[in-house]
Formats: sequence, C-alpha cells, structure tokens
Amino acid sequence: MTLGQKIKKLRTDNNLTQKDLADQLHVAFQTVSKWESGTNEPDIATLKELSKLFGCSFDYLLNDDEGEVEEEQKPEPTAQEPATSEPIVEVKEVPVIKETIIIQKNEAHVCARCGKDIPESELVSEDVTKRERHGRHTRSVSIGQTYYHKKCLDELKKERAQAASAARYAKALSSKKKCFGWGIAGGVVAFGVALAIFLCNTQSVHPALGVLFSFIISYGIFSMLYCIISGSYIGDVFVWCAGLSIKFPGLIFTWDLEGFAWLIAMKLLFAVLGFLIGVFALVFAIAFSAALGMVSFPFVLIHNVHTNYADAF
Repeated sequence: MTLGQKIKKLRTDNNLTQKDLADQLHVAFQTVSKWESGTNEPDIATLKELSKLFGCSFDYLLNDDEGEVEEEQKPEPTAQEPATSEPIVEVKEVPVIKETIIIQKNEAHVCARCGKDIPESELVSEDVTKRERHGRHTRSVSIGQTYYHKKCLDELKKERAQAASAARYAKALSSKKKCFGWGIAGGVVAFGVALAIFLCNTQSVHPALGVLFSFIISYGIFSMLYCIISGSYIGDVFVWCAGLSIKFPGLIFTWDLEGFAWLIAMKLLFAVLGFLIGVFALVFAIAFSAALGMVSFPFVLIHNVHTNYADAF
C-alpha cells in the first residue's frame, strides 16, 4: 500500500473529506488530492502531523506495506531493569524527501464549487483567464484550469448569466435616467431663459411666437444633451465647434517705454478678442449641435432602445 493510499484510507476511515483534512493541516484541498493520487508527497513535518492526527505510527506511513494502522506504543520495561526506568527508544533513520516524485499522471480532482471529489464521468474543466493590457489593447490570457462537477458548472453558468443580465439592466436604467435627466433639466432651463428674453421684447416678437420659439429652443437643448450623453456623433461635433479659435500673430516691439506700452495694449486686445471668439464658438457649438440634435434625436432614441443603452456613457 502506497503512502497516498494510506492517507486516503485513514481519511475515509475517520469520515473526513479532502477539504476537512486540508483545513486541519493548513494546506489546500488540491494538495491532499495530489497526495492521495501519488502526484506529490507530504514533507516530514506534515507526516508527523498526519501520524498524530490519525493516531498511527510514523513508520506505518513511510513503509510501503499492507499492514493495518499501528498504534504508537511504548516498550514495556524488561525484567532486568526497573519499571521506573525510561524506555529504550530505537532511533531509525528517517528518509529525506528531496524532490517531488511523480508516480502517476492521473489526478483526483475536487470540485471548486461544492468541494467534493469528482468522478471521472462527471469531470469538466473551465479555463481561468485574466485580462492583460498592452498599450491600448487588452487580451485574455489563460492562467490555468478549474475543475467542477458538470451539474455544478451548469448552475454556475446560469448564475453568471443572471448576474450579467442584472448588471446590463442596472447600467441601462442608470444610462436612461442620466440621458433623460440631464436632457429634461437642460430643456427646462433653456425654455425659462428663452421665454424670459422673448417676453421682455414683446414689441419685437409676439408673445405666442415667443412661447413657440422657447419650446423649439428647449427641445433643441434637450435633444442635444440626450444625444451627447448617449454617445452619438453630436458630442464630437460639439467639442470640435467649441474648440474653434484664431491663432494671433507674434508681436515685434522696441525696447523702450512706448514699445512696452504698445506690447501690453496689444496683449490685452488679443485676450479680449480671444475671449469673444471663444464665447462665439461656444454659442455656435450649442446652436449647431442643438439643430443636429433635433433631427437626430428620434434615431438615437430608437438605437438606444434596441441596444438597451449599451453605448451610453
């Protein structure tokens, strides 16, 4: 009987699972599985712990024999020496395990879900992967395999699918609230500002037209914000338009008081012009993006409904 077979017999005789034995020895249950299959062997310290745990002799574990478990007994005192004298302990040389010896290729596997031994007929495996980033690209790299009962793996896949579905639903709900929330808020503010401006100029614009124009402006702002948050092309258009600017030429001045005064005046002028150009670019970006949003909003909404807001920010 090999060492692995003895360990398995002692474990089963004591009604212990591989995980129970591993917990008592402070090792992984896969280690116990490899001991019993003969792939690996425990070290000397672990063998001592096993002999104490199962109440068997150290020699019983080391010697390959068919004997039963031997209880550790102290030698009885002989007639020549008094009973109170210390027993004579025979010191045997303990073999030192220098390296792991692979005895057989087949391994006993334990289910990663339920922790029980897996029969060969029910054994299935799953690749364990991790994501690695290489520059802007990411890829999945296999780092090993996990073993399950077929039934356990099917249940695990169902749980993963339910969790993924719940995550997609939560993301879609959050994106929908964000798109409509910001869009409605911006539309209400735009309607209030536009209506206030038109009502203050009733001589130039009829109040009814002012209300109509306010609704159109508010719809444009709402659709623009909705499309931008949904991740459509209008966001890129808005950023491009808002970033329009003019590069001012360099200045040549003389190294005197009048030259420095002229330089400061021109710098201030360029700063004011740059600010006005920036404001104009921002207003143009809002107006142009709002006009595009009013046309694109129905198509973006249909796309979001079909994809369950998968592309939204």
